Amino acid sequence: MLRVGAASVLVVGALLAACGGSASGGEGDASGSTAGSSAAGTATAPAGSASRRGVRLVKVGDFSSPVYVTAPPNDRRRVFVVEQAGRIVVMRGGKRLPQPFLDIRSKVTAGGEQGLLSMAFAPDYAQSGRFYVYYTERSGQEAIWEYRRAGDDRADAGSARLVLRMADPEPNHNGGLMIFGPDGLMYVGTGDGGGGDDQHGARGNAQSLGSLLGKILRIDPRQSGGRPYTVPSSNPFVGRSGARPEIYAYGL
Repeated sequence: MLRVGAASVLVVGALLAACGGSASGGEGDASGSTAGSSAAGTATAPAGSASRRGVRLVKVGDFSSPVYVTAPPNDRRRVFVVEQAGRIVVMRGGKRLPQPFLDIRSKVTAGGEQGLLSMAFAPDYAQSGRFYVYYTERSGQEAIWEYRRAGDDRADAGSARLVLRMADPEPNHNGGLMIFGPDGLMYVGTGDGGGGDDQHGARGNAQSLGSLLGKILRIDPRQSGGRPYTVPSSNPFVGRSGARPEIYAYGL
């Protein structure tokens, strides 16, 4: 993860218009790609004339160390900008709202490669209001927490529920990306625990099936039967002795 400072978020206007948000939550689809290619193919202006090619950058706002941008499924009005220090800011209709969607700076250790690193909306967010954040806690551990919205533009700060916590021995290599797949499950990229050359443990965290670090995890983050999350039975290491069942891919 690169160090980031105060920055502006730029939008590629034509590409956003072509791709938009898909039913799975803001990812571009094949039709968007085709539309983008078509627009580029009809351009006749000489190189350097971006406006005639139909692609331009538009500044939408200034943010403090923005690390991730996303949007709820099928919401074409709002863009959520994740700031490393622990705030999530809403852009609605192209304008930044004065109040953050969520402010958990008091809970987050930020700086270098630590901080609030991503957020993910549940596939049924429109109905359930569930979303998730991945951040470095004050203790230095990495954690995934579930929240619920209070309104379209505000989260319920009192709805926090711990989903998963991982010990992290050093402040770098934190990972932090969460994405819901088409199967409705959450995929989580975790860092290898920091330092250089993954030297923790006998083989390194990423190569150890007993560690959640240096992996892609696959879980259902919904609470069920008193458990904070469940593991799909189709995960490759379910039932293997000494292996964490949450692991979907390792050695990362």
